[in-house]
Amino acid sequence: MSLTFEGLLPGRVYRLVGTALALCCWTQASLAQDPGRKVTATFIESPIVMDGILDEAAWSLAEPTSDFIQKEPRTGEPSSERTEVRILYDDENLYLGVYCFDSAGPEGIVVNNLARDFTPRDNDTFTMVFDTFDDNRNGFILSTNPGGAKRDGQISGDGETRNYDWDGIWYVNTRITELGWQAEIAIPFRTFRFREDEQQVWGLNFGRNIRRKFESVNWSAIPRSYLTSRVSMAGELNGLNGIRQGNSLYVKPYVLAPILRREGDDVDFTPDVGLDVKFGVTTGLALDVTVNTDFSQVEADRQQINLTRFPLFFPEKREFFLENAALFQVRRQGRELRNRNRDMIAFFTRRIGLSGGRVVPILGGARLTGSAGKYRLGFLSIQTDEFEELPSTNFSVARVRRDIFNSSDVGGVFINKQGGGEHNRTYGLDNHLRFMRYLEIASFFLKTDTPGLTGQDTAGGLFAGWEDQRFNISGNYLSIEENFNPEVGFVPRKKMRKSLGEFTFKFRPEERIPWIREFRPSTGIEYITDQDNRVEDKSFDQRLSIDFQNGALFGITHRVRFERLDEPFSILSTQDIAVGDYVFEDIAASFSSDRSRMFSGSINLRIGEFFDGHQDTYTAGFLFQPNHQFVVDLSWKHEDVDLPSGDFSTDLVTTRLNYSFSPRMFLNALIQYNSTVDEISSNIRFNFIHKPLSDLFVVYNESRSTDGEVRERALIAKLTYIFDF
Repeated sequence: MSLTFEGLLPGRVYRLVGTALALCCWTQASLAQDPGRKVTATFIESPIVMDGILDEAAWSLAEPTSDFIQKEPRTGEPSSERTEVRILYDDENLYLGVYCFDSAGPEGIVVNNLARDFTPRDNDTFTMVFDTFDDNRNGFILSTNPGGAKRDGQISGDGETRNYDWDGIWYVNTRITELGWQAEIAIPFRTFRFREDEQQVWGLNFGRNIRRKFESVNWSAIPRSYLTSRVSMAGELNGLNGIRQGNSLYVKPYVLAPILRREGDDVDFTPDVGLDVKFGVTTGLALDVTVNTDFSQVEADRQQINLTRFPLFFPEKREFFLENAALFQVRRQGRELRNRNRDMIAFFTRRIGLSGGRVVPILGGARLTGSAGKYRLGFLSIQTDEFEELPSTNFSVARVRRDIFNSSDVGGVFINKQGGGEHNRTYGLDNHLRFMRYLEIASFFLKTDTPGLTGQDTAGGLFAGWEDQRFNISGNYLSIEENFNPEVGFVPRKKMRKSLGEFTFKFRPEERIPWIREFRPSTGIEYITDQDNRVEDKSFDQRLSIDFQNGALFGITHRVRFERLDEPFSILSTQDIAVGDYVFEDIAASFSSDRSRMFSGSINLRIGEFFDGHQDTYTAGFLFQPNHQFVVDLSWKHEDVDLPSGDFSTDLVTTRLNYSFSPRMFLNALIQYNSTVDEISSNIRFNFIHKPLSDLFVVYNESRSTDGEVRERALIAKLTYIFDF
């Protein structure tokens, strides 16, 4: 088995990656794009009635744009179904009239979800992309389905980063007819940010997902290696003359009524109020202010069981920190090597207002984000209150990015944490470069300043990747020194140098195997040393992935690993893995069926060696969606671990129940069982959007032991109302 690692050296890895990149650059034939896709909006005097029926006379004034082009399954061919889009506008709104024709009639239309920010892959979907500054980098993406559900987000990095936690004010109504489905959409101009030019030119693209065929099409052609959000490949919207954003001032107060009961404590009722304000400082910059910030309505974290030596990553879910989050990222390459851990996040907002699983009160804060010419700016400052042993602390970050060339940028960042007479700072530079459409290069350098820690306090990395219709070749190098200490970041492992390489070949059998869309064999190498170049970990894996024509997926992976332990590793509180060198291998197989069906499922099996023992992991999922209103999503993960120090098993069961009364009213439940803590937790959330961006939440949280004893219970009601000026 040791022969598997012979010659696994960083220099050789990068020579191989460099050779593969050069080969792709030499052999790649670019997909022929449809140049000059343009559409002109037509001005109207009176607003459109938003009933989902395109029967107003004004719609006949707009010339329909159609002739959509397939991205999947037959890239470059005309769409198999016709789509027509008409665009109108008045002084306040942009209107889109959409007709998605379907030769199968209503029976062929698939709609499985009405939830906000639904998953487009599992539904018939219509998507709009707006590059309002026409900079080929940033924009907005809005989607709807035949049920009138809404999904919206911000785009940055030419579509590589999409933030669907941004919510904008816009309106949609849909109808299913004998000919397909249609939508009327109204977007207030104050929802977007754009220049003050008298004559506007915006980047524009449309996408449509025809789910029963698992077909995706675009108005302006997009290669299948990219998403519709690729704004540099969008068409052009003209005809918007004399439009204005208005004052762009939103004031959003909240009223909170929580009832909390902890184990052994009395019931605690502490009502509260707070305020959020958003103001358009300029046409490109927006200021957000929050006072007495509260996140009690946020969905609970999905639990994980940790059998590794390093801390687990939990994603940010709080609305204030999610909006414009991509702007503050430093190591932001869009094509991170697949199936690898997050090794370094310079600015991680879960360090703010959370400590050891406890919620730290936030007094308030401000955020200024947006564009100023060729610069992208982000400034954030948050002040937390004193809490138990923690002092009142200020967290601030300043981020600047400068656009260069056609779709590249360079930037700098400064992060500061200060409180209780102490400080911690992180600062550095990064760049993100694109060449020849498919080649991406990114690098960064960071340094921290912590009292008592001097020297060996830097981190840096280099990434290079090529991805087209046939190949995906990536190389990544990361160095994190021993005293690198970003206290407002996430760094699970220090004092290391990591080299990664991955090669994927994509092959489509076409008519030879009509029920398979794509084969993707791939191989990956990971090589980790300490700062003295002493080997600590390395792995070599081979994977075959298969995409089926109906959306089902299959994968099989073989992996060989080497890990060196210089100190005992506590896998459980009562069990350690001894110091030593370990070489072990495992094999994993996974399958997930077509998720657009009423019944679908997934299974993942991993069997193999684990240090000086054995580990079997079984994961099963079940999805039941009898209609577009009700969804049951159940998953179970079971692990059997056999070690010389003793055998044990773990179970993690997660159940999601979602009921959508309408696109504006939802009832969601997240119920989890974790065998390692003998706990059942429940998070039940009712949400009524009584006005765009205005909500009523009723949330019930409970955790109890497996013997039925309640450890914590809370009932929270929260009302928000937005005043827009």
